[in-house]
Amino acid sequence: MNLNILKNTIQSCNINFLIGSGLSRDYLITLGNIETLIEKVETTECEEIVKNIIKASLFKRYFEEVMLKNVDSYIMSESEITDFDATLKNYKDFLKWLNTILLYRYMPIHSKQVNLFTTNIDLFFERAFEETNVESNDGFKGRIKPVFNLSNFQKSYKKTSLHYKNTSEIPVFNLLKLHGSVNWRKENENIVLSDFSEIHEAHKILGKLGVIINVTDESTIDSLKLDAEKIKSSIDETLLMSFFESYNKIQVVNPTKEKFKTTLLNTYYYELLRLFANEMEKENTILFAMGFSFADEHIKEITIRALNSNPTAQLYIFAFDNQAKTAIENNLEFSKNRFLNGNIKVIDPATFYQSNLEDENLEKVDNFNFENINKVVFENLALKVNPTIRLVDAK
Repeated sequence: MNLNILKNTIQSCNINFLIGSGLSRDYLITLGNIETLIEKVETTECEEIVKNIIKASLFKRYFEEVMLKNVDSYIMSESEITDFDATLKNYKDFLKWLNTILLYRYMPIHSKQVNLFTTNIDLFFERAFEETNVESNDGFKGRIKPVFNLSNFQKSYKKTSLHYKNTSEIPVFNLLKLHGSVNWRKENENIVLSDFSEIHEAHKILGKLGVIINVTDESTIDSLKLDAEKIKSSIDETLLMSFFESYNKIQVVNPTKEKFKTTLLNTYYYELLRLFANEMEKENTILFAMGFSFADEHIKEITIRALNSNPTAQLYIFAFDNQAKTAIENNLEFSKNRFLNGNIKVIDPATFYQSNLEDENLEKVDNFNFENINKVVFENLALKVNPTIRLVDAK
């Protein structure tokens, strides 16, 4: 990935991003082994109460380490405040640089919209939109009780000057949350914004339930079974089932292959995936994948099909390091030569640096965390698109 070539490419492309949980790391955990363990517990031989204890423990970790930490009333520790502020800053910087790139690109035939497809259920993008004042669209419409509708993404925004009535399109960020969101809830047959009452209810039940099993990244299905056997006689099964019932009210896709809790969420998930597929089928489409491993089978297959059927589409995947690059290539089955058009690149920091040796302003980084991607890729792209930024910052 050469920045000068990329600068010219994005002038005439439909720009899309695929954002995974790696970008919210430090403050929020990634799924790690949770999905694998949930799949294994379904097929393991043990009592139903043992299965339920293990599942509740796995959901509890995901709930406490991802969902609960998005609620305004959550009390952060000092280290969590530091991690939260740093993570939010990364999202804000990303929007700032991308907004500049969109604002100054010179091809009028392409809209100044960018699609942010994400499997993250957190609220970092929403907070960053609010604090940066960029134009955004999350699919909701309404003031008193906003309702989610996919047709709300089919909009562009223009600004008219007060004196001369000149009209120009302004950059807009479409946020498409493929796995739902912690602030979604089901009301009749609609998705509406939640007041987090479902999360508070689940948290209250967990408090009554007490300690279940402590799940770590090193946990195995065998170790969890042993721990569950030890405490099964002291578990209140009624409270356990109440936790599942309360948890299932939160409109997020489960970290399992059997992802859905409701038919409504199922419908929106596949319609959002269809929108993703449609965008990938457009001529001259570019997709940047960040913090995303392509372990998700649905998204992986849609992406492969789109890249094979649309030779004008391009996929750039930012890998955290060389080890992550190998894992991504394995997930995408590079060894099976499934990509027919050579329109995919998995980029680690070392490869990126070697491709841009002529760029004097480029800093060498050890990994592609969110901060470094912003610093060496999108900030430099914004400066190439509009060099006056450096002059303004220098004053």
